[in-house]
Amino acid sequence: MELRHLRYFIAVAEELHFGRAAKRLNISQPPLSQQIMQLEKEIGVRLFDRIKRHVTITPAGLVFLEEARRIMVLSEDAVRRAIRADKGEIGRLAVGYIGSANYSLLPQVVREFRKRFPDIDLSLAELNTSNQIEALREGRIHVGFLRPPRGIENEGLSVEPVFREPLMVAIPQNHHIKEKTSIPLRMLAKESFIMIPRHRGTGYFDYIIALCQKEGFSPRIVLEASQFHTIIGLVAAEIGIAIVPATMQSSRFKGVVFRALEGGAETILNMAWTSDSPSLVLLNFISVTREVVSSIT
Repeated sequence: MELRHLRYFIAVAEELHFGRAAKRLNISQPPLSQQIMQLEKEIGVRLFDRIKRHVTITPAGLVFLEEARRIMVLSEDAVRRAIRADKGEIGRLAVGYIGSANYSLLPQVVREFRKRFPDIDLSLAELNTSNQIEALREGRIHVGFLRPPRGIENEGLSVEPVFREPLMVAIPQNHHIKEKTSIPLRMLAKESFIMIPRHRGTGYFDYIIALCQKEGFSPRIVLEASQFHTIIGLVAAEIGIAIVPATMQSSRFKGVVFRALEGGAETILNMAWTSDSPSLVLLNFISVTREVVSSIT
């Protein structure tokens, strides 16, 4: 039994006339009659009663008609879904992101992607940089927004800068240096620093250390936390100060003020994915991200 047999059967069942059905199918009547007889022989039941030139559908034919229509709908849907899959319009995409990305680029990218590809099963997971790299390698996420260490491109990942932002100093509201509008980094030499652990964000950690050492000191780290919003909360608790991306001002913690860091130091948010054979869904996501980045820079 082939789909054409079902299509022929449905036409005859709806027309109840072999001549009209043949014309509708754009074939001659004798081959149509032969195909219907072959179908009846194959399934072992009579689908039509033929009395002189009058055709009626049997009870078995009525049941078969319902199922035949359902199969044809399913087959047409399968074709449509295959075409959409070939265009990357359906499928699954898992996205990892560091917390600060949720205050900058990520919401705009997700909003635009969902608007264009509403049938993609999109999942988001907040992960620090090291966990994202591991998840990318293991295939648990398909793309990540992170601040990776140098040389990661040599480890099978494609990395693309997508968002640059200045660094700022987060200080307790009652701190004596809050009166300054911008703060030289060397002024923080004797402060207590709260930072992301190096094993959680190697690239960002090393960058902050290098900035401080360039100013002649190594920061005195009194506490570490794996997410920026946790760090901001610790600053509000007056445990120390922190150097954070400018978008963290949107966290709106009470008891914290943000001041510009002199010298124009900035941090770069990157998008990363595995280099081997990215799916069409992933390529569409990368394209949307690039468009969003272009619109805001």
